This record gives sequence, structure tokens and C-alpha cells, in this order.
Amino acid sequence: MRHLSTTPIDDLRREHVNMRSVLMVVAEQMDKLEKMDATDSVLLANALYYMRNFPGHVHHPKEDLIFDRLAHADAAWKAEVDKVRAQHQEIYALEEGLIKSISEGPPPDSEDSTELLAQGRRYLQLQRQHSETEERMLFPEALATLKPRDWVAMAGQIERVDDPLFGRQVATRYRLLYEHIMHEATRGLRATR
Repeated sequence: MRHLSTTPIDDLRREHVNMRSVLMVVAEQMDKLEKMDATDSVLLANALYYMRNFPGHVHHPKEDLIFDRLAHADAAWKAEVDKVRAQHQEIYALEEGLIKSISEGPPPDSEDSTELLAQGRRYLQLQRQHSETEERMLFPEALATLKPRDWVAMAGQIERVDDPLFGRQVATRYRLLYEHIMHEATRGLRATR
């Protein structure tokens, strides 16, 4: 297997780790909704807004570029690549619906709240399955199949965009979300000691 010092896959894996921490916030808020505890709708909306925007406009296009090259290099992967691309579209639709539902502020124990919870659980399940497929199947296969010239060509097509939540500077919109994630991470570290 060819080893490059860094490939777009390395960036995608780092982004997956960051995205999982945001999805943990979504899961935490869904748990509160299910228990009819007070949810933080601003925190939840910002988590989903981040997931809709950074992964949707930066992360997924990089994946699509790599996966398209993989399917072109080895047609046996075309069906799996098509499935992952379709999941991207389903994820976007779920995010849009969840953001809309949250902005409407459904009362606890209402039909709308029940629907929000069902959609939130579906979203989290899909995100988990989706990233597992990429991490376990598509990323390793892309690293094994694609040639150095493929990586060079793709590097010229991938725009470097600073992550507004985990990048050099946290965007004002995500300050509360960032602080929450850092607080939970610190709390988790203390609990393991």
C-alpha cells in the first residue's frame, strides 16, 4: 500500500472526528427531547446549521471528488459510491427539515415534537452508518486504488476552507456550540481519571 505524508483522506478523517462531536450535541438534545427535559433549541439549531453548511459545502464535495475517481478507477465501487452520494442528499433533506422544525419550536409531548424526535433519530442513525461506510470501506479502498497522479489532480481541485467551528478562529455564530463541546470534552476527561 502506498503511503503519502498527507492526503485529502487525512483531512476527511479529522473532519469526521469533529463532526462526531457535533453529532453528540444533537444526540444529547434528542435525548432531552425524548425525556421531555428542556432542550437548548439554539444549541441544537446551531449544531444542525453547522452540519448543514460546513460538511455540506466543504466536506462532502471533497468526498464526492475522491469517490467519483474511485468509481472511475474501479467500476466495482460505483454502486457503493452512488449509495453514499444519495445518502448525502438524504442527510441534507433531514438537516433542512430538522432546522425548520426546531425554528418552529414544537411544544413538548406534541405530534410535532414526536416527529422532530423521529427525524432526529433517523438523522443520527444515517450519519453513523454513512461515516462507517466511508471510514471502513471507501477511504481505505481509495488509498489502495488511486494513484499518486490522482491525488495530485484532486489536490488542485480541493479548495482549502477554514472550518468555522474547529478552525483557527471560531465564527461568532458557533461560539456557544464550541464552548459546549469543549466543556463536555473537559468533563469527559475528568470522568475518566
